[in-house]
Amino acid sequence: ALRRADALRALSPYTAQLAEREAGVPPLESFPAFSDLSAFTRQPVTALPETPTALFVGTLERSKNIAGLVRAWPHVAARVPEARLVLLGRGALLELVERLRDDYPGSVEHIPQVAPDEVAALMDASTCLVLPSRSEGFGRVVVESYTRGRGVIASRVGSLPDLVEDGVTGLLVDDADVEGLAEAITVVLSDPGLAERLGRNAEAASARYRLSPDDYAARVRTLVDRTLAGA
Repeated sequence: ALRRADALRALSPYTAQLAEREAGVPPLESFPAFSDLSAFTRQPVTALPETPTALFVGTLERSKNIAGLVRAWPHVAARVPEARLVLLGRGALLELVERLRDDYPGSVEHIPQVAPDEVAALMDASTCLVLPSRSEGFGRVVVESYTRGRGVIASRVGSLPDLVEDGVTGLLVDDADVEGLAEAITVVLSDPGLAERLGRNAEAASARYRLSPDDYAARVRTLVDRTLAGA
């Protein structure tokens, strides 16, 4: 299908590489899908919470490496006893999350679903976002977290290294490295200065993704015009 397309548009450098490998030609344009960030920009960015809190937002599925996060948390809890882990989402690995919650009452919280405004509030109540995925196409939740001034701990897979600048807007770990994930979470939750710096940089980085509907439409229109001109 890619080889029959008149033009290709990629969402990130990672997807651009995939498209070029499959189609044999580079995409004409590379820019992210439009994201309505209004629920995340209505309120000013807040200070970090007093309680060090890691937040996961996504489906509770194997592709999100929920098992790795569940295995990493006991190591974090042992070194940062006051730390909390909040997981927002539903999925096939719910039972695994519930067992972790039962093993660490008061430390681990699971929330099945909330409205977009409430996702922003959960981010405000967190120190950082954790996204240890095994695969990721774009990772919109990273942009949402950036918009709320929160750094991101993510795995080096898919488009995540395109979004997360290691040591600047977050920390990158190997998706199979449970100890590395635990260490990254521990470092951020135990170092308010680091968490604040990552958050400031993340908020600054969010500006590049804040396209208005008109700006986004203009970029799509440019892609269409270039395609027609080359027909």
